[in-house]
Amino acid sequence: MTPLDSIDAWVLDVDGCLVRTARAGGAGGAPMPDAVRFVAALKAAGHEVLVCTNASEEPPRTYARHLREHGFDIDDDRFVTAGSAAADFIAAEHPGARVLAVGGEGLRDPLRRLGVTPADPDDPSLADVVVVGAARSYTTAELNAAGLAVDAGAAFYTTVDVPWFHGGIGRSICASAAVAHGIGWAAGAEPEVLGKPSPALAATLSRRLGRPAGRVAVVGDALVEVRLARHMGAHALLVLSGATTRERLDDLSQEERPDALYADVAELYQLLTPRLDQSEGVTA
Repeated sequence: MTPLDSIDAWVLDVDGCLVRTARAGGAGGAPMPDAVRFVAALKAAGHEVLVCTNASEEPPRTYARHLREHGFDIDDDRFVTAGSAAADFIAAEHPGARVLAVGGEGLRDPLRRLGVTPADPDDPSLADVVVVGAARSYTTAELNAAGLAVDAGAAFYTTVDVPWFHGGIGRSICASAAVAHGIGWAAGAEPEVLGKPSPALAATLSRRLGRPAGRVAVVGDALVEVRLARHMGAHALLVLSGATTRERLDDLSQEERPDALYADVAELYQLLTPRLDQSEGVTA
């Protein structure tokens, strides 16, 4: 069993973990049982908490606002998306590059805030970097410009590389991953992932938490969270309230298995309750 007493820093997934929803980032969903109490108790005990989602259609502040509307005490700067993580990586690794963002404001806004130079898909000069994130729709001009740039040697990234989204209510295809692989198919290239479970995201989260890896837990409902925890050297805590079933774990190697398994965050909260200082007036 994972030594819960040793953990004082947390990376919490959203969809299928904190929120039951059919849309990425917790939008339009409802909190899982005791999820609001769980986050409040961690913060009241002085633990470091980051909320991290593979969603990238909206900026972090939009998703954080959704959670606050449901009662979660989550500040904008404690919410990390696959889009914001991708922007952080690209700004650091490709200074001065012209970047073609194939996606919505969840990708473009973080890039703008970091001063990254955008590439116009209608500009005949090719981008230096192409990154694909989520969007309601994609234009032919964007896809063509991305394919031409990647074919000419542009660095090529995607926010996610999973086929399906599952937030606890059914599942839907992960359009950004499909689009990224479509571009890659045309250009003969494989995109590098910058969201979960990439080493790039792991490094960003570890740096922001500022705690030794042995004191960090990653909590989520999908196996990408387990792989993310492995990259961080952190404890992998899996909940069965979203994308993963107990039967799915039977065929996994020991390395791929979580360190601990819970029905949902309510079970984890109940186990932690004796270990945490409870704040007064926390509501579900």
